[in-house]
Amino acid sequence: MSDERRQQADPGGEAGERLVRIRALQDEASGTMLADFLREQGIEATVMPVQIAWMPGVETMTHGYWGQLEVLERDAARARALIEDFYAARPEGDPALLDEEEAPTGEGDPEGAA
Repeated sequence: MSDERRQQADPGGEAGERLVRIRALQDEASGTMLADFLREQGIEATVMPVQIAWMPGVETMTHGYWGQLEVLERDAARARALIEDFYAARPEGDPALLDEEEAPTGEGDPEGAA
C-alpha cells in the first residue's frame, strides 16, 4: 500500500505524518512481537505484510522478507534504537537461553550425575 493510500485510509493520523519502514520482518510472529514491544514503549507501530493472501510465500521469495514494521516518521530513530537494544539485550539466569559454553555442566547437581 502506498503512503498516500495509507494516509487516506487513516485520515485521523497525526497531522498527515507518514509511516516509514524501520525493519524488514522474517515472519508474522516476530513482527507482532516487535510491534507490541514498541507500543509498550509509547511508539505506535504497525506490521505490513508483503504477502498476497491467495499466493502465500510467493512475495516472501520475491522480496526476501515476510513484511515490514512501520512507525510514524517522527518516531523512527527512537524505534530503531529500541529495537537494536531489544536484540542486544540478553536475559540473565535462564539456562535455556545461554550459550553452550555458559550452560551449567551438571557438576554438583544430583540430576546431572550419571
